[in-house]
Amino acid sequence: MARIYVSCRRILVVLSFLLAGSLQTPARAQQLEAPTVVPAIDGILRAFQNHALVAIGDDHNSAQEEDFYAALVRDPRFSMEVGNVVVEFGGAAQQETLDRYLNGQQIAYTDLRKVWTDVVGWIPTVTGLGYANFFAHVRAVNLGLPPDRRIRVWLGEPPIDWSKIKTKADFQPILAQRDTHAADVIEKHILQPGRKAIVIYGGWHLYSNNGLRNLVEKKHPHAFFVVALYTGYAAKSCTANFEQNVLDWQVPALATPIRGTSLEGKLYRSDCDVEPRTSLPLGPSMSEAQKAQIGEALERMMSGVEGDALLFLGKAETLTRTPMEPSIYLDLNYRQEIERRLKIAFGESLTDSTVKENLVSPNHIRPR
Repeated sequence: MARIYVSCRRILVVLSFLLAGSLQTPARAQQLEAPTVVPAIDGILRAFQNHALVAIGDDHNSAQEEDFYAALVRDPRFSMEVGNVVVEFGGAAQQETLDRYLNGQQIAYTDLRKVWTDVVGWIPTVTGLGYANFFAHVRAVNLGLPPDRRIRVWLGEPPIDWSKIKTKADFQPILAQRDTHAADVIEKHILQPGRKAIVIYGGWHLYSNNGLRNLVEKKHPHAFFVVALYTGYAAKSCTANFEQNVLDWQVPALATPIRGTSLEGKLYRSDCDVEPRTSLPLGPSMSEAQKAQIGEALERMMSGVEGDALLFLGKAETLTRTPMEPSIYLDLNYRQEIERRLKIAFGESLTDSTVKENLVSPNHIRPR
């Protein structure tokens, strides 16, 4: 299920998305050719023939998507043909710690945990166990590779020393650097040296006019190939209608292109919402026309129709959420620190945030 996170509820982000030229009228599906559907890893590796960066829109805490990341880096072709991953779920202040871990050194868990918890924009912090497991998968692959062929994982969240963050005024300047810092990481470590990378980031960063993708492509046009994830629709009838079109797709599958093919009209329909429009973060001061325009833009993004390819990891009813990394409820000192950060940044308690973000929830992405 596509979620609207606290850090993404700022209306300026929503408005900037509209400026990205997202509102298009899909052509009539029956007049268009079907997309090409291939095994997902094959399709993603093929995209690197024409793009330095392949971005996979991360539906935060999707268990199947996190499993797919692991399968991708475990494919022998990945280390030979790509070899780099840039991720949103890790803080750059801990890059050296992660490098040592991925190269086989022993790291105390409380130190390693800082890799995915010393972050800025994740609310209340990175809690999905699948993200921690991803680093372990890369480490396992690297232990079987010579040093010059090992996979590098670059942490995209800006550096932050939470011990020095005492007020919201301390926090906000760093929050504002999320996309610019990630763009700098990609420029310095991927594009300048002529490398390639998978970029795992939430869709807001890939479609917003001031987001990561547009920041990079100002200097490197068309550097990105964006992969959107299929998650189903709010209404069961809409989900069933779409999934009738993918009965012969093998899982995992990648369908491309989306725009200009029959998939565009099937994937996005104005009467089929991914997230009910009544639940979208639209400000009370907006006119009904503005709400309708922004709601349509957000739905197009969440449906995946704005991507270059659609990643299909199974029917919506089979998609689940990753378990929580247990520190958040077993390590009381850690939990207290995460709550301190949350109150500074957003004035919320951890309990309120847990309920709001549905961290304690049924396993399925969308209850039926």
